[in-house]
Amino acid sequence: MNAMASGLVVAPMCTAMALAADPIHIGSRRELFVDNFMIHELKGDVRLDMHRPIRREIVFRADAPWEGNGSAYQSVFQDGDRVRMYYRGGHHEASEAYSTDKRSWETLCVAESSDGLNWTRPDLDIIEFEGAQHNNLILDAAMVREVGGSPAHTSVFKDANPACPPDERYKIVMGGYRPKGLYLLVSGDGIHFRLRSKTPFMTTGAFDSQNLAFWDSVRGEYRLYHRGFNAGVRDILTCAAPDFDSFPEPAWITYPGSPTMALYTNQVQPYHRAPHIFMGFPMRYNERGWSGPMLDLPGRERRLERAKHHPRYGMTVTDAVFMTSRDGATFHRRPEAFIRPGPRQRESWVYGDNFIFWGMFETPSLVEDAHPEISFLAVEGYWEDEDTAVRRYTLRIDGFVSANAPYAGGELITKSFVFDGGSLAINAETGGFGSFQVEIQDADGVPVPGYGLADCEPIFCDSLRYIVHWNDTCDVSRLAGKPIRLRFLLKDADVYSFQFVPTEPAREIPDSPSVGIMPSKNADREPFVVLEDDFQAVSSGAEPFVGDGDRGWKVVTPQPELVQVLTEGENHFLELKRGEGGHRNGGRAWVTMLPHDSADTTNGIVEVKARLRVPETNAFCVDIDAYDCPPEQYTKRAFHARFWPDGKVSHYARPKPESKGEKYDPEEWTKPGRIDVPALSFMPGEWFDVAIRADLKTATFDLTVAGKTVQGLQFAQQNTHRIQTIGFYPNTDNCTMHLDSVRVVVTP
Repeated sequence: MNAMASGLVVAPMCTAMALAADPIHIGSRRELFVDNFMIHELKGDVRLDMHRPIRREIVFRADAPWEGNGSAYQSVFQDGDRVRMYYRGGHHEASEAYSTDKRSWETLCVAESSDGLNWTRPDLDIIEFEGAQHNNLILDAAMVREVGGSPAHTSVFKDANPACPPDERYKIVMGGYRPKGLYLLVSGDGIHFRLRSKTPFMTTGAFDSQNLAFWDSVRGEYRLYHRGFNAGVRDILTCAAPDFDSFPEPAWITYPGSPTMALYTNQVQPYHRAPHIFMGFPMRYNERGWSGPMLDLPGRERRLERAKHHPRYGMTVTDAVFMTSRDGATFHRRPEAFIRPGPRQRESWVYGDNFIFWGMFETPSLVEDAHPEISFLAVEGYWEDEDTAVRRYTLRIDGFVSANAPYAGGELITKSFVFDGGSLAINAETGGFGSFQVEIQDADGVPVPGYGLADCEPIFCDSLRYIVHWNDTCDVSRLAGKPIRLRFLLKDADVYSFQFVPTEPAREIPDSPSVGIMPSKNADREPFVVLEDDFQAVSSGAEPFVGDGDRGWKVVTPQPELVQVLTEGENHFLELKRGEGGHRNGGRAWVTMLPHDSADTTNGIVEVKARLRVPETNAFCVDIDAYDCPPEQYTKRAFHARFWPDGKVSHYARPKPESKGEKYDPEEWTKPGRIDVPALSFMPGEWFDVAIRADLKTATFDLTVAGKTVQGLQFAQQNTHRIQTIGFYPNTDNCTMHLDSVRVVVTP
């Protein structure tokens, strides 16, 4: 998954004051886990992992006569049904970098693509180059000579300001030197540009790289990010203004907790799916010095040639890093590389490489029918041969950072917030054995009834927009406008983002009991009898009535004599036997429910009354079990009562640790564990009455044996809140169970 730890540690905030802090108003915006802004606490093995993009194909080469190996400072953006890329043309011989040789020109070019993969150069006929005008040049030094403009130091963007005049919709931010500063060029078509003013709109800064500006639609202002030297270190200045005529004195952006590093560019932009979050992908500059490892890198001879002009051109490596901000001034900058220089063994680890273009766009996945991805473009082979390559990289949509947990699991709890919307959409992926669950809590951390962890089935998926359901609903509109928190329980899962969207319809559930899929619950239904049988209508030696497998008895046995009705005088009863040879040589009888009956048990009450006899010659216990699965699948077990040949009673569960300091996982309660119920007993070999009252909402049951009751026994699995089948059977070899009557009643 190309993931790595971000180093971000979120300390738990356990005080009531922390829980009751003023809620964050997120409205309906998408929130990404790129930082700890929304996070109150991480528990267990959950951490925030940064994901590196996947290196893909080379999609373009700057190999036209007016381009060359010095092409850089590219801008790329989606423009209607096409993607536009603006890039500088230029070429430098290894030993003549920045010389006045005729090959060291400075131009600005444009290329276009319908899919971001296949690029063409429009024939613009604007600028003559070496006697020919059929090219894709839109700007050269002669066009901006009066301000000493540099087409090599530009950025291009499409202005999203609603008040922008149509003939200024496209803008170029350019460095110039008469006087020194940043200048603005404007255009109505993105091809034919004009200088908006001969006066620079910013004069504080170094400006000797790509400097950029854009319209911040969330705050309604233009933001400027440009190059400067902060105590001798390449760094980034910023400021904001309502227009390009009123930028104030800029200030340095800050990176709390991040080590000092030189940033050659900044590439800051609002993330198009969550524009309140700024993302930057700076090219990081690092003079490693001459050493054995430096000489061992690819391209040694070329490196030494470049060093003849200046040592730093030979001993510098550049990579890309990732940073985010909520205010545009303070950034969370990760020290690990977002794009590493390798793995190629030529045209890599080069000064100027791994420069990520300013901008990103969405493209179809190379994997058949998978969801789309984000594509980045980056420079490769800078100053190496005759051209510069454009390498494509891809990343999952929203996939910059995830809240990740291995199978050992853990939790993420958000800060208190207020939202608008009616359903919760999650961008997440899990393993086939992994899952995540979501609980909605109030501002104090108390689960909201109906939206607890137990109400959310473990979700396994790979989805950009998974709509979370709690029981049979995904409607959370009644909680809109109220302070809430989200609690995520993760196991082998990555969660990237969440968003509250307009209310979605509840999922359609087919009527298919064979695979355990149930229709929606009818909460208005009156109590109903699932089965009532005293076996009097069945002849001796026959099986109990066997229905169609959906409602009534379902008998499972390899031999008819292992499950049959016997008589004692005028009384008929059912005998279930298990001989030698394991469970396949045993008889079982199951009460099975119709799909709508089973659905109506969800969070309801199920009452079972039976009259039993347990021979004292049994080798082990006999069981009454309930499951949320078809017969003999033995998954999602509810109550499990056991009756032993010595007259003792137990149930099967694993109790929750009483010590709050003891680590536990609710799923671990499913491990086998005999829990005796000493208050209950019966006489072996004699008939006795059993009553079970199961509360599916609390996952507990009351057990009555021979007139005595014990309340609040735990289900075997605490996340079981529905019943499809109830089993009656001997537990192991050489056991027999007698049933005189059975009655099952459901209260939805």
